Amino acid sequence: MASAHDFFLLGDHEAAKHLVASTLHGEGFTVTTTPAGGLLAKRGSAAATVWLGGLAGKNFHMSFVVDFMVDQQGRLVARLNRNMTGGALKGGAIGAAKTNTAFEQTANAVGAALHQAGVLAESISQP
Repeated sequence: MASAHDFFLLGDHEAAKHLVASTLHGEGFTVTTTPAGGLLAKRGSAAATVWLGGLAGKNFHMSFVVDFMVDQQGRLVARLNRNMTGGALKGGAIGAAKTNTAFEQTANAVGAALHQAGVLAESISQP
């Protein structure tokens, strides 16, 4: 179960950031910027999740953060992060499983979009 996924990107950094944001939006997330210049992606209902926990279904609330940095080769690195305890705290074992599945699906969607655009140099899952 990965807690982060790093995408090493080629080309224009701003265009790559926009592509990551639009992919997250396409996956149903509301995307805003963080004070550090990253992205905060949220979906679901916090209220429904508090009341129903893991049984909130498609309304189960989750959020992921994308941090951006530049590696030694000058490539933009987009790190998709998740809170390892957030799903379990909100919905027990069911919530943790939902969050894990959504994280993996989101990482796969971002990787596929970056690959299709020809900007993905490599990607690495972080434990």
